[in-house]
Amino acid sequence: MRQVAIIGGGPSGAAAALTLLDAQIPVTIIEQKPFPRYRPGETLHPGIQPLLARLGVVHRLESAGYVRHVGVWSGWSGAMQFVPYGTDTNGPWRGYQAIRADFDQRLLDSARSRGAQILAAKVTGVLFNSSDEVAGVMTSEGPVAAPCVIDCSGSAHMLARRLRIPIVRYSPPLVARFGYATGCCEDPSPSIRADHEGWTWIAEVEPNRFQWTRVTEVHNRPGRTWIPDDLRDLQAEPSRSADVTWRMAQTVAGSGYFLTGDAAAVLDPSSSHGVLRAIMSGMMAGHLVIRRLCDGADAQLCALTYQNWLSSWFHHDVKEMSHAYCAANLFDFC
Repeated sequence: MRQVAIIGGGPSGAAAALTLLDAQIPVTIIEQKPFPRYRPGETLHPGIQPLLARLGVVHRLESAGYVRHVGVWSGWSGAMQFVPYGTDTNGPWRGYQAIRADFDQRLLDSARSRGAQILAAKVTGVLFNSSDEVAGVMTSEGPVAAPCVIDCSGSAHMLARRLRIPIVRYSPPLVARFGYATGCCEDPSPSIRADHEGWTWIAEVEPNRFQWTRVTEVHNRPGRTWIPDDLRDLQAEPSRSADVTWRMAQTVAGSGYFLTGDAAAVLDPSSSHGVLRAIMSGMMAGHLVIRRLCDGADAQLCALTYQNWLSSWFHHDVKEMSHAYCAANLFDFC
């Protein structure tokens, strides 16, 4: 059986690889940038733990010593109040405050240790078979033929752009600026607070190290030296920015390919589903590739199943987030 090509070694790529490797399907992960990579700190919802257990990587997460939390302080449309995740017979549900560079590295290392081949290369083109179906990719190190390509390349939408799949926008242009600050801060976290121009997220991702994110429309983009008022007395690290305009590829699966994570759809991080969606979509794409290659399932039916599943989830979140922004009188969603 030929290898499956995975573009990108982030959470969705690692999740897809681990799913396929469990079914004895060889994978090659094509990753242009070396790990660890700079990423904002990540608040992981408790719902991610069963997925990581399914992938067999919970032990790597538990050994990381990430800060745990049982809910979020929210000042979205009024005074700050604590919103717990919930409880069950085992006690409160607890999320993780992960350092994304470390989290991503642990997932990729898990895939590598189980047999994933990592190709350090840049994807330069797409290969097609005689039926004009995707049949691999061309890289700076040569061609990688594959019966299926899973694009986990992130918000650059690498495969969608090369296949000329339209990217549909669902919000005004939005930008996130994010960074870290070190020192002592007595304000409760993780917290999210909205104002008339946007919203700010602050989370303690390591003892006395805080990650912050500020999302606004482009014309209100914070400057490079901006930092939340709550963290002004701390030692700030350089900040970066990213386009977080809500968007989704018009087609996220077809004969020979799947788009996952941000390569398929982007929502701004107020949904707190970014890594969760990345891992779930990587796993879902992996399962459908297994159905096609091992069980002989129809390729078009697999693509349609994935398209409907991801589109339904994305549009549900768009609706919920639009209502939330309307309640906060942000970004003209009312």
